[in-house]
Formats: sequence, structure tokens, C-alpha cells
Amino acid sequence: MQWVYGRVLPHADEKGVVGIASTLVNVLMKEVGPSANVGTLCNRTIASVFHSPSRAASHYEALKRECNENARVILPSAKEYVVAGRTPREQFERACFLAAASNVAPLNSPSGAYTFHEIRNIGDQGTSRPVFIGNVYTAVKRAKHVLYVADNAGEIGFDSLVVDQIKKMGPKVTLVVKAATFFEDATLEDAVFFGLDKVVDGLVTAEGFFAPHVLPEGLQEVLNGCDLVIGKGTGSYEALHGETGPKPAVFMLKVKCGPIARQTGTQEGEVVIRTEAPEIHGK
Repeated sequence: MQWVYGRVLPHADEKGVVGIASTLVNVLMKEVGPSANVGTLCNRTIASVFHSPSRAASHYEALKRECNENARVILPSAKEYVVAGRTPREQFERACFLAAASNVAPLNSPSGAYTFHEIRNIGDQGTSRPVFIGNVYTAVKRAKHVLYVADNAGEIGFDSLVVDQIKKMGPKVTLVVKAATFFEDATLEDAVFFGLDKVVDGLVTAEGFFAPHVLPEGLQEVLNGCDLVIGKGTGSYEALHGETGPKPAVFMLKVKCGPIARQTGTQEGEVVIRTEAPEIHGK
């Protein structure tokens, strides 16, 4: 509720403030339960108060464009950092580190376009290292078709580094972005900005967070056709964690809240690449 309220409130008139809060509370009162999927809850709350086109939508469209430009400036040095890895595994893990570290969107309303200063510092001595849980490299090596669920504009540029590495390893890649402006989340326009439409094998759009149990038929077929799911960001973690059935899943994010820190056994603020595939061991 805080995440949605904080992003809509600055663009509402005085009369709309109480209505927004009331609408969000009503949705949550009806939908929250022990088995509720948080990604689905986010989709429902956003649909109830966020409309495109609107003042809020226009604001986030401009914010996303600036984020993309900021990311594009840093990408050349980010690519150099990846290529400097001594082995294919190290290059892939460096790309994952950059993509996960770029997941900087705050839980409250963003104060401006992301500058990705965290990425600029990666590679320096003293930079905190990512937490790898499970074997992401082996998970990708064993896959034939990866479904990659993107998160925000700007950071999708760093996702392109991971996609490039996956393609070198052999699997096909289908990329999922949002169908329309969804706060600062990446849409088709943002994927095209970084040339991902020319790299991936498929590019599809979702109406909100990619929550498996409520997907329309077309997206369900896309999910069924892959054998590994990679989800970027907090929203993807909350929508996909424990929801991919027998398929292994990889989550790349910066931990921003206590519940996810406890679930992943990490600390708030840490960069995590978590593989949920118990059957994958070793190198």
C-alpha cells in the first residue's frame, strides 16, 4: 500500500487524496490473506488508482526516459567490467551482479531519475560483493529457454548484459516487460531503447507484475514454454517466489525490506542473486 500510495499521491489533487487511500484500503481488506500473492495484490491496487494517460503516467514516462539516458552513459564501463572476468562463469556472474545492483528503485516514491551511482563504484576495492544463493551459472547452462522478467526502465540496460551472456551460453531468451506505463517499470519502448528487441528470441508484454496463477492464456503458454525463469526486482520476487512449479527460478534484486531479508537469509541493502533449484549442485 505504501509503495502504490507514495507513487500516486504527489500527482493527485487535494480532493483525490482521501479517495486514493480509501480505495487502496478497500482492495487490501478484500484481497489480503495467508495465501495471497503480493505481486497480484500490487496489480489490483495499482489498477484501482493509477490510470494512463494521467499526470502521474506522464511524470513517470519522463522519469523513465531520463533513467535510460543515465544508464546508457554507464553501460560501456559496465561492459568492460563484465569482459574483464577471467572465465565465462565469472563474466556471467559479473553481469548478474551489475543487473541486480541496478535494482535501486526505492519502496517509497522515487525522488528523481536514477543515476545508478552504485554501478559506478562496482569493481573498486571495498565494494560490497553480491550474495549468490544457489548455482545460477549451472541453472542457465542447463536451460534451453529462459524467461527473463524485467523490472525498471534504466536498469533494463544492465539486464541486457545478462541477456548477452545467456545467449552466449546457448539458451533462447524471451523477455517480459510491462504493456503500458506502470510507474518506473520497463515497457516495450525501454527494451527497444537498449536494442533488446534485436537480441532476444521473444519479447512479450504483461499487464502488471508477472504472477503465474493469473496469467492470460497467451502468457501462460509463454511460461509453459520455458524451463528457467529469471525475475528482476522486488515485485518479481514477490510475484514469482514459490510460484513457478517444477521450473527453477533465479531472482536478482537489492533487498529492501525485512520480510525478503528473512526469507533469503540476507541483510537489507545487500545485492542478492538467488537460485531456487534444489536439484542443482556443484559447478
